[in-house]
Amino acid sequence: MALKLVRGIRNRHPSRKSREEYLLACLREELDDPKFTDWERSFISSLARQVREGRRLTEKQKETLERIWRK
Repeated sequence: MALKLVRGIRNRHPSRKSREEYLLACLREELDDPKFTDWERSFISSLARQVREGRRLTEKQKETLERIWRK
């Protein structure tokens, strides 16, 4: 179900969450999954913290997040 939600996200309205915010939320739910490396867990946590603080992700961070999501 989460995959369907994430695939359909479009950032049309500023008040709605971005695709990256949904990806982070889904990935944070799965952080204990052994498929993630320690680095990936740390990266996901760091990005989630940055988003909570109101920062925007860089294109490179978004690309890495997408790569982790496809894993």
